[in-house]
Amino acid sequence: MIINLEKWLTAIASNENLRGEDYKVMLLLLANVDYIITEISQAEIAEKLNMKVPNVCRAIKRLEGEKIIEKRYIGSLLCGYKFLGLLEA
Repeated sequence: MIINLEKWLTAIASNENLRGEDYKVMLLLLANVDYIITEISQAEIAEKLNMKVPNVCRAIKRLEGEKIIEKRYIGSLLCGYKFLGLLEA
C-alpha cells in the first residue's frame, strides 16, 4: 500500500464544505493516529481542543459526510475513527 499524503491532504484542504473546527478535530485525530485508526473519545477531543462536545460531534459528522473518516465500533460501542482514502492499494 502506498500513502499518498499530499494528494489526500490537498483534497481535504480544498474542500469547501469543511470549517475551521472540522480541521481542528481532524488534526487532533491525526495526532493520535495508529496506522490509519485513532482511538479517542469525543469528550477527550473536546477537552484537548477547548471545544464543546456538541461542536466536536458536528465536526465529526461533517468529516464522516465528506468521507474523510468513519466511526469504528466494537459491537455497539464506539471505539475510534478510521481515516478513509489515506492509503491506496
